[in-house]
Amino acid sequence: MMMFNEDILKTLLTDNKIDFVNCIEKYLHNLNITKYIIWDISKSIATVNVSTVNDQSLLLFADISDIGYFYQACSDFSQPINLTENTKIYQTFFLEHNDTLLMAVSICEPTNLKCKDLYEIIPYLSSKLYDIIASQNRTEIFIEYQKKIDFIKNAYDVLKFLEFETIFSKALDFFIQIFDAQAGFLQYNDTFLSIGVEKVDSQENIHINGTPLYDIVCNIHATEFFDSSIDSSKFLINNIFIIHEEKFKIKVVLFNISTSFYPDKEFSEIISHITSIAVENAINHQKELQLKLEENEMKTTAEILNSFVDREVSLSSDFCNAYGVSYPAKQAGGDFLGLHNTDNKIIVFLGDVCGKGYSAAVITVSMSTMFQFFTKLQNPIPSSFAFDLSSFIMQKNLDGRFVTLFIGIIDKKEHKMEYISLGHEPVFVYEGGDIKKLESDYMPAGIIVEEYKDSIIEIKKGTSLFIYSDGLVEYTNYDDLEKKVLMCNTDAENFIKSLYNELVIDKNNQMDDFTCIKIDIKG
Repeated sequence: MMMFNEDILKTLLTDNKIDFVNCIEKYLHNLNITKYIIWDISKSIATVNVSTVNDQSLLLFADISDIGYFYQACSDFSQPINLTENTKIYQTFFLEHNDTLLMAVSICEPTNLKCKDLYEIIPYLSSKLYDIIASQNRTEIFIEYQKKIDFIKNAYDVLKFLEFETIFSKALDFFIQIFDAQAGFLQYNDTFLSIGVEKVDSQENIHINGTPLYDIVCNIHATEFFDSSIDSSKFLINNIFIIHEEKFKIKVVLFNISTSFYPDKEFSEIISHITSIAVENAINHQKELQLKLEENEMKTTAEILNSFVDREVSLSSDFCNAYGVSYPAKQAGGDFLGLHNTDNKIIVFLGDVCGKGYSAAVITVSMSTMFQFFTKLQNPIPSSFAFDLSSFIMQKNLDGRFVTLFIGIIDKKEHKMEYISLGHEPVFVYEGGDIKKLESDYMPAGIIVEEYKDSIIEIKKGTSLFIYSDGLVEYTNYDDLEKKVLMCNTDAENFIKSLYNELVIDKNNQMDDFTCIKIDIKG
């Protein structure tokens, strides 16, 4: 079992570096060694911790090679090392643990001390010193960590508020606490907040080089520190720190800040950034509130616009079964679907405004109104409606907006349909396995007013019509859509619902308005 003398034992029982070094010194003194240097070592540089050598030329640091590190460990130097002209090193003991140099003790006088006498002790001393330094580092890290936590907490106290006056008040208090100032004020546009001083004091009672402090603050464009030429008849002022926040031109003035920050412009910029972030948050919050108000207003507008358009239309009678839907891609859609039934006629209308959203929806309202009047006419004519709509759009000059439309009037007695199509998708008319496409002969409404003429087609019993907007072609092509129509073996409602579920997978993110109607003639 290793036996230690009292001095070494005390050294091994220390819990801090200062006591450790003191015990090493007592150990050396008890060995009658009076000239020595105790070095702290970081990487390859040895820095003087304690020196009993009276040598004015001795530097505070040296390379480890200069104090004998590359001699064989724990052996006497064959010749003393000349550290300086007046100082020689006869022996150096290196405390090293886990390949890390921690400390060295250089003996600067001849002694009878043999390295072998310390050979077994040094590893214990090295291990103890390593633990002390590691513990000290952990403590320092913990203290720094706590400082950062406190800093973050104080910073959060500024960042969490969304009202400008509260932000500025908290920011000023934050600055005063962080810089340990005795008083201060914050200026931003017409806002002036203060702690310990008043605005009139900055205008009348505090001067720098004869200029009122308030005037200096108003005209300053950079962070500045003043500790001279300060004149105040009311306050004892040692220094004034003016912090300029660049982005929003916020000025913070602190009086008698702590010498720990004397002055720290870089740190003040960090605090300024926190303040500017808080102000920016407040600005964004106000914008977000405004956007939400506008969003709610637009939502209400969309609901009003949508009330003019039926999202589902249906008809079930001895003559026919019909079912159609119009599901907008946005909150408000640009498609209009109309179905009107009388004793003698069925009027079907499908219009598609170019574009989406509210601007398109406003035009659908006009189409809806015109369609309502059209259905009240004693002798409605499709080409007449086409003329009126196209003329109306062109007169309003709606920034290039146009409308494709199909309008058909089915005569129940004559079993024929009078219709017109303006730039609209081909309408499928099919019976059994045969299909006919009703193509458009005219430009969309709103581009040019043409000499419109109606077309007539025979509508027999067992005939079906499928009318749709170009939104469906966003999900499938014409050939596939035609095949789906021909293969249909269900009623109109089931077919439309199945088609919608098949084509529109993501109902919340439609690519385009989905509008179509299927009419099956029975009688």
